[in-house]
Amino acid sequence: MIDDTDIENEEESTANPKPQRKMIMLLLLPILVIIGITVGAYFALNTSYDSISSNYNIVQYSDSSEEVTAFYDLPEVKYTIKGQDGSHELRLKVTLELSSIENLRIIEALTSKLSDSILSHMVELRYEELLGSSGLYWLKEELLYRFNLVSAPVKIKGLNFSVFELQ
Repeated sequence: MIDDTDIENEEESTANPKPQRKMIMLLLLPILVIIGITVGAYFALNTSYDSISSNYNIVQYSDSSEEVTAFYDLPEVKYTIKGQDGSHELRLKVTLELSSIENLRIIEALTSKLSDSILSHMVELRYEELLGSSGLYWLKEELLYRFNLVSAPVKIKGLNFSVFELQ
């Protein structure tokens, strides 16, 4: 037969693991939270692991590292240009040609200034000035001059229009 004391002893033995699990969880949970916060703060504050975005290309012409050309894509922008017969829309995407890979970080930091220099130049333009190959050549040379002024220690070798749509 089963005594009442045996039943009480079994209840006490099965009741003991629950407080031990609670104690383990109370000790383990703060440790896991601290580790999670530390890892999250490291990746949030450490910018060296993802400092250059993916909008660049590197071309190597020969085995020597001196002949490397890096291309950096500026974001695509749309401008409204006034003309004699109303306003026209210009969609423009510019690719910069750099002489070294180290200059990519500097150009990426100056991306907003470079876009602003395009905007400040586009405010002055009229639709008629962009017509024809001479207008496109003049725009390219003017933007290259302005970009080299903005990125003074870095020399931009050239620029290419990835997208140039004038409507």
